Amino acid sequence: MKLIIVEGNPEDRNALMRAGGVETGAGAYAASVLRMFPDAEVHIAYPADRDDCLPEGIALEDADGVIFGGSGLHIYDTDPRVTRQIDFMRKALDAGLPVLGSCWGLQVGVVATGGAVARNPRGREVGVARKVALTEAGAAHPMYAGKSAVFDSPCIHFDEATELPTGATVLASNRHSRIQAVDIPYGKGRFWGVQYHPEFDMAHIAGLYRLYGEDMLVGGFLADEAALETHITELEDVTRSPDRFDLRWRLGIDRDVLDADVRCLEIRNWIESIC
Repeated sequence: MKLIIVEGNPEDRNALMRAGGVETGAGAYAASVLRMFPDAEVHIAYPADRDDCLPEGIALEDADGVIFGGSGLHIYDTDPRVTRQIDFMRKALDAGLPVLGSCWGLQVGVVATGGAVARNPRGREVGVARKVALTEAGAAHPMYAGKSAVFDSPCIHFDEATELPTGATVLASNRHSRIQAVDIPYGKGRFWGVQYHPEFDMAHIAGLYRLYGEDMLVGGFLADEAALETHITELEDVTRSPDRFDLRWRLGIDRDVLDADVRCLEIRNWIESIC
């Protein structure tokens, strides 16, 4: 099985992440995929940075599927770093490939197929997407086979899908974003997307908090730098020790977030659907 994982961030942002000890989005996705499917052949594409975004010797048509992960960009910006990714999504779908998207990936998929994305008037959904509920269509969808009808998942996003293209189906929603998951047929391909990040563990979220700590404070999520540091430490600790009841209770997270097999079930189901 050969998969192409798209890195949604440009190199300057990835350099900041690496300098801060945080894995890139594509790196985190690759790690989640290879944990479940160690024999998979994974290649990273960088359309935010250049047109010739695939590794040498790899063609889009060689892949069994494409995955789009997260990004700090905004899909409604008329920026080549954005438009190249929209074009790459369309090329993948036009080639008949199945595509999976998380967060930014969902937003790219929606816009590439004719929908719209805007800033969420409720503000940022960050840390954990709470009470994501499957729709009737979602409960019957293969991406959610074995998933609870209501669950939490790691997340960090400011924007949300506001309009869907003809033929799209909403698979999951919560109070923050009506479109938390979607299935979109397009051309010869098919797109499955989720607004949250099943590929992230809470240690990765903690690393993002370190990079964007000022945003967390300005947004009122945490009172001060001491509270931010305490919260980051607890997220790192609960990732290392998921059986710690005190941390699970205080952070309000459980098996659907802490158990990688449960958290990443959508990724597993998508890969198994294309094998």
